[in-house]
Amino acid sequence: MTVLAPGPSAAPRPLSVVAPATGAPLAEVPTASAADVTVALERARRAQPAWQELGPRGRGQALRRLARAIRDDGQLIDTLVAETGKPRHEAVGMEIFYTLELTRYYAGRAGRRALRDELRRPFLFAIKRARVLRLPHGVVGVIGPWNWPLLNNYADCVAPLMAGNAVVLKPSELTPLTSLRVAELWKNLGLPEGVFQVLPGRGEIGQALCDGCDMIFFTGSAKTGRQVGARCGERMIPVVLELGGKSPMIVLADADLPRAARAAVWSGFANSGQVCIRTERVFVETRVAERFTALCAAEVKALRQGAGGDRPGDQDIDVGAITFAPQIDNAEKQIGDALAHGARVAAGGGGRLPGDGRFFSPTLLADVTPDMLVAREETFGPVLPILRVRDAEEALRLVNESPTGLSGSIWTADVARGRALARRMVAGSVCLNDVLMNYFVVEAPLGGVKASGLGVRHGPEALRQFCRLETIVEDQPFTGRLSPFIQKQLMFPYRSRTLRVLRWVMRRVY
Repeated sequence: MTVLAPGPSAAPRPLSVVAPATGAPLAEVPTASAADVTVALERARRAQPAWQELGPRGRGQALRRLARAIRDDGQLIDTLVAETGKPRHEAVGMEIFYTLELTRYYAGRAGRRALRDELRRPFLFAIKRARVLRLPHGVVGVIGPWNWPLLNNYADCVAPLMAGNAVVLKPSELTPLTSLRVAELWKNLGLPEGVFQVLPGRGEIGQALCDGCDMIFFTGSAKTGRQVGARCGERMIPVVLELGGKSPMIVLADADLPRAARAAVWSGFANSGQVCIRTERVFVETRVAERFTALCAAEVKALRQGAGGDRPGDQDIDVGAITFAPQIDNAEKQIGDALAHGARVAAGGGGRLPGDGRFFSPTLLADVTPDMLVAREETFGPVLPILRVRDAEEALRLVNESPTGLSGSIWTADVARGRALARRMVAGSVCLNDVLMNYFVVEAPLGGVKASGLGVRHGPEALRQFCRLETIVEDQPFTGRLSPFIQKQLMFPYRSRTLRVLRWVMRRVY
């Protein structure tokens, strides 16, 4: 692994990393330059062939070594908590746990099976067989977000690395320290230099990666994602985009309401609401809406919020700080619009908390209507709106009117009915009687539809998308001996007798 120090052409302004929970400065990180990107790509291209030659088993062994180092590194956990302001429980129980589970899946038998050559035997031309190869694209650029510095940064490098690519990672300028620590672990383990590189920087580094890599994996806002997709389209290189969503939760009258309420509050306020697949809006059948709202309000009032939990032995907290300050402004705007149009605060303070840290009180909104901003636009913060609907059909109609389609959940005692509704929900993945677990079921694909993105993460489908396909058509070991005779009949000079045989075959086969 290599972390590039900026050269003479580097941006003069370093990245200032601040602790969201306290406002205290954490580090000044030198920024890479466009010239550094060029150097990194050259280094990656030199290192990639040897990495590819290790094969899936050898690459898997290397990635498992790094995963164990991540698991055991106390400094990484402290860094992750400090630069995000999230509870230690979420840093360990979500980010690190997910990274370990994803590595276990891809570095094991499932990953090797997904990458192996496949033989296909033609029906008519039985003298031939096709060998389908899955080969790495070369150098993959991963552009990560700030809300999950491990889960959506290094962890998004696992699949392209396992597929045999070299990877250049650009973490968010807000949270680069976790990625840099993973880079140190890679280097300390003596893993191949140049195969995994981290380039801290701002938007111009992402642009340079889009201009130089063979594939891009981007997680972030829809606005930036469209720009990334457009540039990759111009260059005719593959791209995976995970963008925003407005993930719904549909609660039917026969659901286990206490269980659904706990899930709504956890999904809505985990990581201070800064989760791409979190519950962004809850549709509840009118006849149980009052009870469900009261249950959610009780859960919200019991939440513990603060700056603790950054070290072992500190106080337990449930909701941490806001990593990205503009999300507070967005939450306040949406709450203000909702209250102005008739909604009410069912629980929570509905605003930012005093002090040097970036804290926003978890807020539950009731009597929300579909025309309000909080019901239409992504919040990405600790605000949870509850909307009343007549029945499942109205809920499904409102859900599918959204321009996004990332995730969702349906709550009902009738699993067959829930499954039928899930089939009709336009989303990349749906949970029945659960939330967020679709992110941890790494065996199945997870991605967005409509404006929520392109491509998937997880499952063999995600691993294979980091490969290009190449087909080798060759003779079968025994029947292939007839190949010279068949070639003679099909090639120049054309014969009327051959044409008659072909017509006879077409009439009987087709």
